[in-house]
Amino acid sequence: MKNQAIAILLIAAATLAGCKDFFDISNPQTLSTSNFPATMEQVDQLVTAAYAQDHAIGTYAFYWFPMGVWLYDHTTDIYGSYDERATMQDNYTSISSVHLTTTYTDLCKWMKLASTGIEGIEFYREHYGKTDENATLDYDLGQCYFNRALAYWHAQIFFELDPDGLGFAKIDRVISDVEGLKLSRETVRDTWQFMIDDCNKAVELLKGHTEDEFRATEWAAKGLLAKIYMQSLYIFPENRDKVKALLEDIINNSGKHLVSSEIYKDMFFGNEANEHNAESLYELTMTSNSKQDGPWEDYTTGSGMPMVYAPWYVNLDIKFRKGREDKTDPLTLQYDVIISAKSSQWGNNFVHDRNIARFGFWNFYGDTVPRLTFNPDYDYSGKRSLENFPYKINTPNYRAEALALKNDPSKVDPRLMLNAGQPYVDEYIDAKGRTTVYDRSSETNSRPDRLAWQHRKYTNIRGTEMGSGEYGWNESSNCNFYIIRLADIYLLYAELVADEAPATALEYINKVHRRAYGYDPNTACPYDYTSLTARTRAYFDTDPLANNPLRYERWAELFAEGQWWFDLRRYRIGADEAAYYEKTSHGPITWKGDESYVQPIPQLELERNKNIKQSTGYPSI
Repeated sequence: MKNQAIAILLIAAATLAGCKDFFDISNPQTLSTSNFPATMEQVDQLVTAAYAQDHAIGTYAFYWFPMGVWLYDHTTDIYGSYDERATMQDNYTSISSVHLTTTYTDLCKWMKLASTGIEGIEFYREHYGKTDENATLDYDLGQCYFNRALAYWHAQIFFELDPDGLGFAKIDRVISDVEGLKLSRETVRDTWQFMIDDCNKAVELLKGHTEDEFRATEWAAKGLLAKIYMQSLYIFPENRDKVKALLEDIINNSGKHLVSSEIYKDMFFGNEANEHNAESLYELTMTSNSKQDGPWEDYTTGSGMPMVYAPWYVNLDIKFRKGREDKTDPLTLQYDVIISAKSSQWGNNFVHDRNIARFGFWNFYGDTVPRLTFNPDYDYSGKRSLENFPYKINTPNYRAEALALKNDPSKVDPRLMLNAGQPYVDEYIDAKGRTTVYDRSSETNSRPDRLAWQHRKYTNIRGTEMGSGEYGWNESSNCNFYIIRLADIYLLYAELVADEAPATALEYINKVHRRAYGYDPNTACPYDYTSLTARTRAYFDTDPLANNPLRYERWAELFAEGQWWFDLRRYRIGADEAAYYEKTSHGPITWKGDESYVQPIPQLELERNKNIKQSTGYPSI
């Protein structure tokens, strides 16, 4: 039987040899690096793919932002026992973290897709391109270089600080075999230089492309390059004059200006009329889609931000157990309430209490956190409203006194209300379009040591939840994310010139400060800082930002925009910040030194690639 089988194979081999020409015919429809892209439409597909990765679950859809950087820099605290995220809050992320692994993988994909676009465009130019297409191809190429630099900018959360330490692997080509995937990490110095080179190419190739809401422009590339230069000055101090010229170019020639206070107050909440505004150099466009399952798909048109920072609000549709309608007190008989608080999704996170104090507001009732208690004046026969509700705040005059304090700019930074909602005080619109107020979550209701203010920036504050459920669920947000805006550029410029031109630095700090306080950015106002060491709105004298207007303004102005983690790395103030925040709901924050500034290479990557080295302070496998 075996011999018979061999004979059959030999006959088959002979037959194949005789029909060689027939079997060599290739399928022209098959895509490969030897025939794709062959049209300008296909070139555009490659460029679009490079952009798509910023909407991936590991980047802006979910894991990197808002989860990762907000946990690293203590923008947020966590309601429940989310152990994996707790390690991130303690600046020592587990190497097996799903959040970390997904972020790392999607950042690598972002780099890969941008590199594929670069190679594909050059391939098309060489094999199919026409002379009159060169300008368009340069524009497309510039966008891919911009995206690759932007991906590496986000990946720098993994970098060590030593210039000769470990940076990120260089993904600068299309990898065609398994061995090619086994890259080694570059040095920090070489990684920064790679970013600088890419961004300089983007600036040159995007020259003249100054207006496009959805694609990178010359000014977006210059803004990113400025941020890269600033973050890497400790390695390349010789670039100081370059970044100064670049920042002045953006300020003087981009045509950008700080928007009015009215627009500013509404530019983070999905109102399209106030997005892609005169202040924005680059932002990610988000469009909510009820047909998408939140951020769980590979790519989404909207962000999953509200699934993480879903506001808890007082539920106007509270129901009671039969027979308990006139007796239920949520403080003592909370289990008699079928639902006392409503979340627009799961609502895992809340603003870290120390951030509330840093904006100038502190719990003026000491350790007494207001709660809801039974309202004896509730009219069961009347229409349910905030005025006619089964429960009331157990602390008299709390709402009036809190609002009075927050509306006093001599004490509290107005940006507090832009970024956070106070339980039982600040208003929220539910999915039915009704006005209610923020609530404490079911988990923090039993925690009198937590203020539990809700996140507002980039959340659906108008009850525009997308998804299923009786009331709608916050599975998708249409709030655009600002990557680079002029206020950021102003403050970077102030930082750069503070020593040589303190008056100039102070003026640019005050421009941002004035707008936040409702004044013309270019005209002195009663709340101007008088020096670079003036007292800020930080409540505690021991706050490291209490007498540092520059750093305070970067923190307050860009709060919850994913910037502060990069800033505290640049300033090397991680230890001071850890001491200020002191603890999270999981326990004390432990700062381990320079290794706390970096994240580990995920375990999965170490298993796949034996050439990759682990970050300092983390275990190898």
